[in-house]
Amino acid sequence: MIVLTSTDTFGRDSELAVLRRAVSGAADGIGGCTIVTGSAGIGKSHLMRAATRCAQARGVSVATRAAFELDRAAPLITLASALQQLRPPQPPVGWVREEDDAQYRTIERLGAALEDYAAQRPLVIAIDDAQWMDELSALAVAELVPALASSPVHWLFAHRPAPTGTPGQQLMERLIRDGHEQVTLGTLDDDAVRRLCAQVVGADVDNTVLALAGGCDGNPLQVEQLVHTLHLTGQLVVADGIATVVGEELPSSFITIVDQMLHGLSSDTQELLQAASVFGRPFSIESAAQLLEVRPATLLKQVREATTARVLVDEDEGLAFVHDLVRLAVYGTLGDAVSTMLHRQAAAITRAEGRSPVEVAGHLLKTGRSGSREAVTILHEAALEVAPVAPSTAADLIVHALGALGEHDPGRVALAADTVGLLASAGRLEQAHDLGETALQAGLDPRTEATVLHGLAEAFKHAGQNRTAVEYAGRGLAIPDVPGAVRAKLCAIRAHARFYCGDMPGADEDGETATTTGLGTGEHSAAVFGLTARSLVAQAQGRLDDAYGHAERATGIADTVRGEAAHRHPRIWLGDAQGALDRFDEAEQTYRRGRRESERLGTSWSTPLWHYYHANLLTARGRLDDAVAEAEAGVAVALNLTAYALAVPLLGTLIRLAVLQGDLPQAQAHLTHMHRRTAAGISAAPEDIIWPEGVLQEAIAGPGAALATLAGMCDALPDRPVLIATDPSAAATLVHIATRADDPDRARLVVTVARRLAERNPGVVSLAAAADHAEGVLTADPWLLRAAVERFRRTPRRLALAAALEDAALSATDPAQGSAWAAEAIGIVTDCRAERARRRLEFSLGGPKTTTEEPMFRPGSPLYQLTPAERGVALRVADGSTNRQVASDLFLSRHTVDSHLRKIFTKLGLRSRVELANLVMRDRLNT
Repeated sequence: MIVLTSTDTFGRDSELAVLRRAVSGAADGIGGCTIVTGSAGIGKSHLMRAATRCAQARGVSVATRAAFELDRAAPLITLASALQQLRPPQPPVGWVREEDDAQYRTIERLGAALEDYAAQRPLVIAIDDAQWMDELSALAVAELVPALASSPVHWLFAHRPAPTGTPGQQLMERLIRDGHEQVTLGTLDDDAVRRLCAQVVGADVDNTVLALAGGCDGNPLQVEQLVHTLHLTGQLVVADGIATVVGEELPSSFITIVDQMLHGLSSDTQELLQAASVFGRPFSIESAAQLLEVRPATLLKQVREATTARVLVDEDEGLAFVHDLVRLAVYGTLGDAVSTMLHRQAAAITRAEGRSPVEVAGHLLKTGRSGSREAVTILHEAALEVAPVAPSTAADLIVHALGALGEHDPGRVALAADTVGLLASAGRLEQAHDLGETALQAGLDPRTEATVLHGLAEAFKHAGQNRTAVEYAGRGLAIPDVPGAVRAKLCAIRAHARFYCGDMPGADEDGETATTTGLGTGEHSAAVFGLTARSLVAQAQGRLDDAYGHAERATGIADTVRGEAAHRHPRIWLGDAQGALDRFDEAEQTYRRGRRESERLGTSWSTPLWHYYHANLLTARGRLDDAVAEAEAGVAVALNLTAYALAVPLLGTLIRLAVLQGDLPQAQAHLTHMHRRTAAGISAAPEDIIWPEGVLQEAIAGPGAALATLAGMCDALPDRPVLIATDPSAAATLVHIATRADDPDRARLVVTVARRLAERNPGVVSLAAAADHAEGVLTADPWLLRAAVERFRRTPRRLALAAALEDAALSATDPAQGSAWAAEAIGIVTDCRAERARRRLEFSLGGPKTTTEEPMFRPGSPLYQLTPAERGVALRVADGSTNRQVASDLFLSRHTVDSHLRKIFTKLGLRSRVELANLVMRDRLNT
C-alpha cells in the first residue's frame, strides 16, 4: 500500500497550474489572491499543499494553516496561527496574539510587519477551510489583501460553499466579487479515479475496483478512503500486478466505508478514534490519554496504526483526522451514553488546558441539563469578552446560549437584554428588533428595559436608520425612574439621530441634557457625545464659534477622563469646526492626532469618518486626487466593517469630486451606489445626499433639473445654512443655478443667507468672500466680484478662489485684468486637476492651459498618465519606500496611499513594485 504525498493530485493539472503560476508570481514580486472552491473531500487540501511546496521550491516564505469551526470564538487565531508557523520562521510577526493590542491597531501593525517582511522576502499565506475563519482574521484579511496588493504577498484560500453566513464565508464571497482569481474544483473524471486508485494500491486496478470506486461520485477523499478500507479488511487482492476486489458486504456509502475501515483496525485503535472524535480540532496524545484515562505511552501503538491506515495524520498542531468528514463518520458510531461521558470528560480536559470557553461550553451542552446551564454562563461571558473585536461571533455565541435556556427559565430575560445589544452591534437589526420587542413584552425592570431600548436605538442610529433610533430612544426616556446615567446615554444617541432627521431644536436640547446629566452622573461618554451633537447643530445653523466651542469642550473632557469618553473621538467634529473657520492647518493636525488615537484605541468604527472629513478638507484645499483616494479608501473601510451608513456621505463626496474632475460616468456610478444604500432605509444629511445629486444634475441635465432637486434644500437655507458654512463656494454655485433656471427669488434667498451668515461670523473671511461672490453673480457687480477674489486670496480655499476669478474675469471692464484673472483661474484648476472647470474656462475665456511644472519624464513615457498625486506616490515607491513610509512622508493615510498605488498599477499595466521602479528608472529625466 502506498501513502499519497502532499503533491499527489489526479485530474487537477489545469487547476494546479493556476496555483503554481500564482505562487510563482510572488517570487517575481507580484502580489495577489486566489480562492479555491469545492465541496468537502474534493481535493482542495491536496492542491493547497502542492501549491505551497511549489512556493517553497521558488524560495518563497510560506505561512499556512487550516481553520477549524472552533476558531470563530478566538479572535485572530486563524491568521495569527498561520503566521506563527511561517516557514522559514522570522520574528516580525511573533508578537501576534501575544500582546493585548486593540483590534484596529493590531491590523495596522500586522500590515506594517507583513509589508516590511515582504520587502525582504516574498510570502505566500495559505489558509485551508477558510469558511471557519474567525471574525477578526476575516476583517484583517479584508483589509490586508488590498493593502498588500503592491507587495509580493500572495494569499491562497480554500473553502467549501457551505455553511453560509460565517465571517470566513462572507469574506470569500466578497473576494470573489472583487474579482480575485477563483479555482473551482469539480469531481474527478474516470481516468483520474483510475490513476488515484492505482497510486493508493501501488498496482493497476481492474474493473471491480473501478466499479466500486464509481459509487464515490468522483470525490477523491471517498475514493482514497474506500481503497484504504478495502485493503485493511482484506477485500483487495493484488495478483500479477493487478488489484481486484473480493468478498461480500462491500461498502456502498461513505458511512459504511468508514464503518468497515474501523472494523479493519484493532479494538484499542477503534476506541482511540471514537474517543478522539469528540474533539473538533487537532488533539495531542496527552489529551487523548486523559480522555481514555490511560498513560500517553500506551497509545503509541494505536496512533501508529491509525496513521498508517490514513485515518489520522500528524500535523503541526497535533494529531488530526485525515478529514473532518471522517471524524464525523466515526463520531456517528458513538452511542448517546458514551457520547455524554466523553463530552463531560472533554469539557474538564479543555478547561484545564485553558482552551477557548466556547470549546468547553460546546462539550458541556452535550452532557445534559446541568451541563447546559453551566455552558450558558460560559457562552454569555465569552460573548461579552469577544464583542469588542468580533461582534458577529459574540452575537452567535449569545444566541446559542439563549437557545439552551427554556422559554420560562428565570435567567432568560437578563440574557435576552444582552443578546439584543450584541445582535444590534453586529448589524443584525431585524433579529435584534424581534428579540428586543419580545423581551420588552416580558415585563422588565426600568433599568433593564431602558438598556434594551438604548441598545436598539444606538444600533439603528449607526445603521443610518435615524427615525427608528429616535423612536427607541424616546421610548426609553419615557420610562419612569430610569437611572441618570442611562438617561444621559439615551439623550446623547437621540440627539445625533434627531440631527439627521432634521430636528435641530430637539437635537440641541437632547445634547444639552446628555451633557448636563452625563457630567452629573459620571457618564462622561454620554456628555462627550451630547456635546458633539450640539457642535453639529451649531454648525448646521451657522453658529461656527459655538460649533467649535462645543467640540473643543468635548475634546477636553475626553482627553481628561479618557476611557469610554475618548472612544467617542470628538476630534472628528473639532477638526470639522476648525475647517469651517478656515483654520485648515489646525484641522489637519487635529485629524492626524485623532487618527493616531483611533489606531491606539482600536476603534475601527471611526475610520470611515476620518476619511470623510479629511477628504472634504483636501477638496477645499484643491487636492482633488488625494481627496478621491481618501474618500475611496473610506468607502472600502466602511464596507469592510459593514458600516453602510458611513459609506453614504463618502459616496456623496465622491460624486462631487467626480463632477469637479469631469468624470460624469464615474459620478453617476457613485450616485447609483448611494441610491442603493439609501433605498435600504439609510438616511444622511441633505448636504451629503441632495447636494451631490444636484451638482451632478446640473452637469448632466442643466440648471433646471438641478434646481428641481435642490429646491427644498435652498428653501431650508435660512434655518440650515451649513452647506455654505462648510463650502462657501456653494453660495455662488446655487445663485448660478437659480438664475439660469429663471428663479431669481431663490437666487436672492441664497444671497441673503450668505450675507447673514457672514455677519454672524465676522471673523471668517471665506464667508464674507462667499457673500460678495454670490451677490456679485446675482447683480453682475464687478466690484463685488473683485472683493470676493481679494478675500478668497486670504483663505486656503483654492477652488473657491478660482471660481471667483472666473466670474470676475467674465465681468471685468478692463480686458487686461480679465485676461490675467482668467489665466490665474486656469492655472489653479489645472494644478488642482479640476478638469470640468478647466474645460469650461478655456472654452469661455480662452487662453492656453498654463503650468509651471517642468518635465519629469522622457517624452512618450506612460508615466505621464499619472496625476501629480499619483506621481508623488510612484516616485517614492520606486525609490524603495513602503506604503506606510510614503503615507508618513506625504501626510496621507495608509489607505489613501494604497488606493493611489492600485490606480498606478492599473493605469500603467504593472504587477509589481519592481516593474514600477524599473519604469521610473528608465523614463525619469536626469537620472
